[in-house]
Amino acid sequence: MKIALGDEKIFEEAKRVGKAVLVTKNGKGECCAKVGEFLTITTEARNLRETIECLADLGFEFAILKGFDIEIEGLEKGLGFKIPRAEKLEDLLKSPEIETVKSILENIKRGIKDCGAVGIFVGVVREISEGKKVEFLEYEAYTEILSEKIKEIEGKVSEFPGVRRAKIYHKLGRIMPGEDIVYIAVIGEHRRDIWAPLILAVELMKKELPIWKKEKLVDGERWV
Repeated sequence: MKIALGDEKIFEEAKRVGKAVLVTKNGKGECCAKVGEFLTITTEARNLRETIECLADLGFEFAILKGFDIEIEGLEKGLGFKIPRAEKLEDLLKSPEIETVKSILENIKRGIKDCGAVGIFVGVVREISEGKKVEFLEYEAYTEILSEKIKEIEGKVSEFPGVRRAKIYHKLGRIMPGEDIVYIAVIGEHRRDIWAPLILAVELMKKELPIWKKEKLVDGERWV
């Protein structure tokens, strides 16, 4: 799901090309998102990230944020990237994405009718690392080439016989113990077709993506 700052105008443009939602702040300072004709999600503004991930789970392709001037800085720190302002549709189409396990699964299956197997790898933050308690992990990336490198790996994996598509999504920013870090999915004709390419995708992700991890422990921190 692509995410950007915007208003009702860009929201209407987004609806012309995909499933879009406008996320606003009401008079009580709450986060509101109308997800259906008779259904609106309302949460505390400090739970903005969780709200956005919920919207991705619901299959929205675009989320337009309006009125969160105070909360955006904290959200950007947690996500590890700046949320751009979309003035026109072209801006929105270039905006960064947020994915969940469910949205990755739905995206990789979309439009494919001859496949019967999807393999998914989920990397999570461990609570104990080498006997020491982990407070959080923080990921940074060389964002100028990150998308290009991800597409390269997805392309290599998709060349395997029987494989139709591969998808990689790696979170940036601060991630807490127990939370997901990365999703890798491969869809193929049969279950035997997906295991080798899925393993390769995990190994290439670790070796080739321009992403660095800082591990914050109870007694210090280190880049690993």
